[in-house]
Amino acid sequence: MEKQLVLPQRYLDLRKERPRNDAPFPLGGCVWTVNDGKTRFFGGGRPELTTVSLAQQIDIITGVNKALLAKSDLLSKAGIVPAPLEGVEMHYPNEINEKNFSQTVKQLKAGNMVASMVTANLFFTFPNGSFMSTNPEDRERAIKWAKAVVDIAYQFESELGHLPTDVFWPGGEGSQMHFELDFVKALHLYAAAMNEVMEYEYKKGGRMLFAGESKPNEPKDCIILPTSADFLAVMQGLLDPKFQARFGVNPETAHEMLANMSPLNPVAVGLTLGKLFHYHANWQKGLKWDQDYGVPINLAMLEVFHHMKEYGFKGFIGLDMQARPESKQVGKVMEYSVMNIRFLEALEKKVDWGHIDDLRKQGTPEMAEQYVTMCMIQLMPQGVDAKLFA
Repeated sequence: MEKQLVLPQRYLDLRKERPRNDAPFPLGGCVWTVNDGKTRFFGGGRPELTTVSLAQQIDIITGVNKALLAKSDLLSKAGIVPAPLEGVEMHYPNEINEKNFSQTVKQLKAGNMVASMVTANLFFTFPNGSFMSTNPEDRERAIKWAKAVVDIAYQFESELGHLPTDVFWPGGEGSQMHFELDFVKALHLYAAAMNEVMEYEYKKGGRMLFAGESKPNEPKDCIILPTSADFLAVMQGLLDPKFQARFGVNPETAHEMLANMSPLNPVAVGLTLGKLFHYHANWQKGLKWDQDYGVPINLAMLEVFHHMKEYGFKGFIGLDMQARPESKQVGKVMEYSVMNIRFLEALEKKVDWGHIDDLRKQGTPEMAEQYVTMCMIQLMPQGVDAKLFA
């Protein structure tokens, strides 16, 4: 008689606590996608967006939903759920702030959207770090801005009925040169600042979710929290226990790929520990700079989304991406990414995952890939013109 695998009880408990979620992922557009395309090597292909307001950025995101609505019949015919963007993501104070808050709420209400994520911009004006800075004035300003995000998040909840996730990207926390930084001190300073911000939020309500977004490098040569696992480990060790349940991660596809990892790694860790609070979807072509391509239809992204479906992820997926500098219509990268995510969701339902299990047991992982590839080829119904999606 063949011996049966005994699954760990904690895994069985996880399956009960977080059953499969077949609902369409809620998606959020990132306002920083809307820009002129300027880089240090190219002057930008969209001069009309060189000076752009948050109102204009939200208008363009709303325009993405209008474009998707125009294709809803086509998407439905292809077996795709035409669910639009539901949220908007913003930095404080350069995008959302106290001065434009009321107008932003009006726009979001008009577009039937919420603020899905808010984050303090703790990198652009902090050349030597923010939370980890040894400059008391810079560190104090960073903590003040992070607390202001908490205030704005609760105001958004009051106005729109949804409490945004608060994401922390330590892009400015790290070093460019050897011996520039005491990394142990830096990690303690960073965690202490997080404790202070979460204590502030705890007194206001204690309901917000906080999520670390990792990246191994850029703009710093070496960022102090390079992967989601690093973020979770340091916060598990240094964060006040009463905050542990509300601190998780916001993995970004391209950031984790820059660490030479599969995009699935941080998602699986987050799901295993109940710490996947938010996700940033995009794509990366090799170990280069942070390219922020739109979401493709491929096996890697399908594998990520399957795990998120199978293990009950219900948070927002943010479209953290950039149009190519020469692109004339900046919203198109979000438009096609929404469609591709909906295609991937439809493909995920089409795959017989029990057959995948059988192929695993047979020791033929190559055929598992082949089977899913064939499902992908068969996804588009006959008679549907692919040109209409572009």
